[in-house]
This record gives sequence, structure tokens and C-alpha cells, in this order.
Amino acid sequence: IRIMNKFPTLSTERLVLSQPIVSDLEDVVFQMNSTSEISENTLSLPFPYREENAHFWFKMAEDGFANKDAFIFGIREKENLKLIGAIGLHLDIENHKAEVGYWLGKSFWNKGYVSEALQKVLKFGFEELNLNKIYASHFLHNPASGKVLEKNGFVYEGTLYQEIFKNDQFLDIKRYGFLKENFV
Repeated sequence: IRIMNKFPTLSTERLVLSQPIVSDLEDVVFQMNSTSEISENTLSLPFPYREENAHFWFKMAEDGFANKDAFIFGIREKENLKLIGAIGLHLDIENHKAEVGYWLGKSFWNKGYVSEALQKVLKFGFEELNLNKIYASHFLHNPASGKVLEKNGFVYEGTLYQEIFKNDQFLDIKRYGFLKENFV
């Protein structure tokens, strides 16, 4: 894994992926509260989402980069740089792999933004960080996330039963993986 002193900024046709910063506070809280589905479909994001949750997230993103165990990117529209979501790699350096996770404000769904950001983050993970594998999971009640993963080259690896305890119940997750050797 290559050591970087400055947080990278990645750019796609419509998006800029860069470090979330405190001035994004209003956008983060607004987007996270655009629907309870974001919380329902992610492992640990609360609803309603409050300012203190955002401050915790900013600190987590900053610490992750400082400790070299996470790269959390804010997903921004290129034209105005407003934060509309996030995508992150949580590294397991010893095993040369990372878990990717993402969320997007509701009004930006079904526009291909997650796929666009995901392709750029895969390239970054495999080419810049020299990872061997990037994996992702989703709850069974969120099959749209599985479709996004498959569309972007991830392969279904299996179901992990009662893997996550959330909202007083045990939830199954589907796990997908993408190996460097399959990245073109």
C-alpha cells in the first residue's frame, strides 16, 4: 500500500471525489435525512441524522486517512462541488483487500452516480493502493445495491446469515467481491 501525505482527489465525467470537510456539514445532514432508506440500507448510519453524527463521520474520515486504514470520499457534483453522498474504502492492509461502502442522497438515485464513483474508486484501489481484492455487502432488503455491484464487475460470493444485528434483529447480507486480476 502506497503512503500518501495528501488526501487524493479523484474526478470523473460528472463527479469529484474528495475528502469530506466540516464545511460540508449542512449538505451531509440534508442528504442523509433525504430518506430513512439510507439508514435502513447501511450498517451503521442513524436516522434521523444529526450534526453530531456528521462531526463523528468527519473525524472518522480524517482519522482513517491519518491511520492509513480508510479512504472516505465525499461524492460531489462537479458543477457546484456540493456533497451528495460518500464512498469509502476500509482497508485490511495485511490481506491486501478493502471493503467498499457508499450512500447517496435520494434525489440523486438512479442517475448512475454510484457506478461512476465506484469505477473510479476501484481503479484507485487496484492501481494506486495495489489492493488484490475489493469487496462489498448489502442487506437482502436492498437488492438494488447488488445490481449496482454486479453491473460494475463484482461477483456474488455468498450469503452471510444473521451477520449484522441492527434495529433489534439479525440480518443476512450478501457478499460480493472483485479481484484485481479481473479489473481491466
